[in-house]
Amino acid sequence: EFDICVADGACIDACPVAVYEIAELPGNPAPDKKPLMSKEPDCIFCLACEGVCTPKAIKIFEQK
Repeated sequence: EFDICVADGACIDACPVAVYEIAELPGNPAPDKKPLMSKEPDCIFCLACEGVCTPKAIKIFEQK
């Protein structure tokens, strides 16, 4: 949820397969540079990013 993301980069640091990158998102609530899961197909569903997200802005669901 971009609205509650604080953009501290914890998800980027925690991800073992580097699926996140910083993206400029003008018009979104501050800050306007936030992590974006740009390589979603590479996600291994380890939930590391979800575990380190302080505001709980990340919810990972594996599609069946």
